[in-house]
Amino acid sequence: MKRIQTGRFLAATFFVGLGIFLLLINLGIISMEMTEAIVFFYPFLLLLLGGKYLLEALMPSMKRKKWTTGTLLFIIGLLLVLDRFHVIEFGLWSIWKLWPLIFVLIGIKILGQFRKSQGFSLVRDHSYNKPNWTVRSMNDWSFVCDYDFDFSTTLIPEEEVVIKLSGFVGDINVILPEDLPFRIDGSAHVLSATIDKHNQDTVGKGHAITYETDDFNDALQRIVFYLDFSVLDLRVDRI
Repeated sequence: MKRIQTGRFLAATFFVGLGIFLLLINLGIISMEMTEAIVFFYPFLLLLLGGKYLLEALMPSMKRKKWTTGTLLFIIGLLLVLDRFHVIEFGLWSIWKLWPLIFVLIGIKILGQFRKSQGFSLVRDHSYNKPNWTVRSMNDWSFVCDYDFDFSTTLIPEEEVVIKLSGFVGDINVILPEDLPFRIDGSAHVLSATIDKHNQDTVGKGHAITYETDDFNDALQRIVFYLDFSVLDLRVDRI
């Protein structure tokens, strides 16, 4: 079973919703002409597409980041959706009113370059894969983080190692020796996980993720991961 990518999931969600909506129209449950249906639904596509670009921009592994495109599409889509539900009045002819966003985006870009030059960033990259790196318990928080653990390249202490990671977006890759017991406990609103060939892809509020090897409770040498993210992409392989 292949893992569902963020873009494919958002596109699939949109088409499922559109299909159900059009089906209700054809069955006479909802009275709306096809053109009206398209006019009603296209803002949701803009909103989802913008959200996709923003999520990809937050992922450290993504080289091409579309912050500007994602922000503009998301804001325009959100305003149009609010208009469809009569919360505000906003149409395509009102897009010109958003021109001040140009200054906001320029300022964010300059601020990001300043933070980078000062050695500070909300996006952090962690690599624990060099030969003989020191394995010890840790507790770390990052807004957006990319962790790369390779426990096959070093010596593991004869004790329980507890690794607590939390933040908003996490992209975590772990390589473990085949004979090393481990346990994973965590939660995420958007979760895509592959743990020792077991897959879990869910979206919603506070989805839990739990996995434990059969020999975990009887082992002295073992590793425990506690993960708490809003968006989590996790992969654990044993070699």
